[in-house]
Amino acid sequence: MKGPSSEFERLLEESFKKRQSIEPGSRHEAKVTAVKNDYVFIRTLENKILGNISTEEWRDEVLPKVSDSLVVYFLKENSGDFYFTTCLSGDNLTEEHMEMAAQYEIPVLGQMLVEANGGWEVKLGSHSAFVPFSQLDVSVKGKNIAGKRIKFVISEIGKKQNKIVLSQKKIADKERETKKQLLRDELKVGMFVSCTVKSIHKFGLIVDMDGFDALVPQSEATYKKNADLTTEFRVGETLRAKILTLDWASNKISLSVKDFLSDPWSGKLPFKESDIVTGTLESIKPFGLFVRLGDDFSGLVPNKETGVPSRTPLNTVFNPGQKLEVFVLEINPEKRQIALSISKAAEAKDRMEYQEYMSKEENPGAVSSFGLALQKSLEKKNKK
Repeated sequence: MKGPSSEFERLLEESFKKRQSIEPGSRHEAKVTAVKNDYVFIRTLENKILGNISTEEWRDEVLPKVSDSLVVYFLKENSGDFYFTTCLSGDNLTEEHMEMAAQYEIPVLGQMLVEANGGWEVKLGSHSAFVPFSQLDVSVKGKNIAGKRIKFVISEIGKKQNKIVLSQKKIADKERETKKQLLRDELKVGMFVSCTVKSIHKFGLIVDMDGFDALVPQSEATYKKNADLTTEFRVGETLRAKILTLDWASNKISLSVKDFLSDPWSGKLPFKESDIVTGTLESIKPFGLFVRLGDDFSGLVPNKETGVPSRTPLNTVFNPGQKLEVFVLEINPEKRQIALSISKAAEAKDRMEYQEYMSKEENPGAVSSFGLALQKSLEKKNKK
């Protein structure tokens, strides 16, 4: 049985080994074991060292929860207590700690003061510092950041510490890379994510997906053909999307929001084959005309169905935006294609007018000159 002295020696030896295995300024991954009023308690994953972090570091943020993962930096050991930090701030921004922060790129928390020549003046604890414009991340450039508390790394400390140069871009890049590694493990093609619209273009939507830019192509943003996305979406809008591609090497991510939109082809169409409908001419192509039918559908009028002689350029007869009456020749739901005809719409309309006129005649055998002319015209078309 070991006596008190041997137990003390064992604990002393363990403490010595722990101190030997961890260096001031060293970076560690840790798990939160407890959260109290003054301290967040952690255990490093590799060395299994129990340590604490002042809750002051989360003054502007939500405190972490038990089992949360943190990146921490070892500061010092005092009477068996191991002190860590996630970001130096306030009273912890001593000259000794700032020298360590500059050497090991430990984050420091500074307050933006005023815009100066070539950058911003920053309050760093009781010290003054400077961040050049070139070292600000794009996420804060052009924004009103006076008074904001922002994380930096110390790039340079001049003699007598009268010149402290900071970089916010460097730490933003590091945080983005860390987040990228986490997302690479979490995200897979086919998963659904939330994103926020950053900008709207003809080719699609640029969205923010957990700090990374992603593209929702125009074809994956709506079921409508040639839709004006500025009328469909707004900047700042939150969307639910499905991941289509993930190319982390080139930072290219594409998404689709169509799974969360109603597919107009899945229900009953507002028209059927042989109907005559009014549409709007969308575009003129060498092979025919594309006509928009309502908000959700478009159809093609092939050249031979335009009613225009074969050698006549279509753009001399039709203009985009023009209203046209078209006959629905064929609907192909599988290919989502609709074939239309202008000439058959005109022919059918003529026939309906003729039949309506004839039904009004008191004597069916007595056909007026107008009725005869219309009948001859229809017969002539049918012989073609």
